[in-house]
Amino acid sequence: MKAIAKVKREPGVEVIEAPPDPVGENQVRLRTRVASICGSDLGFFDYTPSYQKFAKVPVIMGHEFAGEVSEVGKDVHDFRTGDRVCCESVVYCGTCRFCRMGMTNICLNFKVFGMQVNGGFSEYVSVDQRFLHRLPDEVNFLEAGVAEPLSVMVNALGDVARHGYWRNAAVVGPGPLGLLSAEVLHAKGITDLLVVGVSPDSARLEIAKNLGYDILNSEKSDPAEITMELTGGYGFDIVVVSAGAPSSLKTAIPMISKGGQVVVIGIFPEEVPLPVSDLVRRQVSLAGSYGSSWTHYEQAIQLLKHKRVRAEAIVTHQFALDDASEAFETAKSKKGCKVEFIA
Repeated sequence: MKAIAKVKREPGVEVIEAPPDPVGENQVRLRTRVASICGSDLGFFDYTPSYQKFAKVPVIMGHEFAGEVSEVGKDVHDFRTGDRVCCESVVYCGTCRFCRMGMTNICLNFKVFGMQVNGGFSEYVSVDQRFLHRLPDEVNFLEAGVAEPLSVMVNALGDVARHGYWRNAAVVGPGPLGLLSAEVLHAKGITDLLVVGVSPDSARLEIAKNLGYDILNSEKSDPAEITMELTGGYGFDIVVVSAGAPSSLKTAIPMISKGGQVVVIGIFPEEVPLPVSDLVRRQVSLAGSYGSSWTHYEQAIQLLKHKRVRAEAIVTHQFALDDASEAFETAKSKKGCKVEFIA
């Protein structure tokens, strides 16, 4: 089969021919129909220090994928050939304290598809049946390609974020996760929503504008000043930091209201200094959110089924596996937003 793999401990990927992994007793083999490039895939592509420590080489990449069941193991009874499914990104143990609490996203022994085990940037991938979610007929494969990152935002804004009356919200970083977070916030009823980016994000800010959100280029206007103008001097009730850049967190904190919450989902390449005394005096909470678990995927699929999330606006490019280099360069260039591989 054809696959996109990290085969050398250096930047870049290769398109390879490899036999499909065997199908275990509790596994199914998927014919991959869609697989999306994530920001973490870009870090692994560049082989930055954090991924040198985290991911293994060689490995077939890709942790956001969906497809059709093509073969089932002998102990698989809930899925049949032809079923349309998407797969969770985390391979969890199911026995540690966190898994027993339902927090499989932070499993003590977790592995990630496409990082420590072979993933979905391939024609076929073998996965345990417990990681699969059925796709309703109303969800096409383009939409299924964002089910995983959407589930991440369902977790961040449903379970991690402190619930309360959110009058308004801001998103710092208009990448795929940022735009999906805006869509989830909008689905929760927030209409006063600002999406913040920088000049290289111009195409993505335009997508946010077309989706109906206010936008701000933080290189051209002071986000803190604009925030106070928009909110009558209060600040935003919740600010989502979806970009893993120190400048994003620096931008977000002055935008938050007293008693508000900053939710961080970006992965940062370095330590970030924080104005802790300012957070204390304004009673601002800072929360990190990582991944998602079973219920978050199911909720994400329902959002897609009922068209509460406009995936067709966020997915801007689709490529064949053979065009891996072009796909990664497109994702890195920020010329569009979500980039998918299709088969």
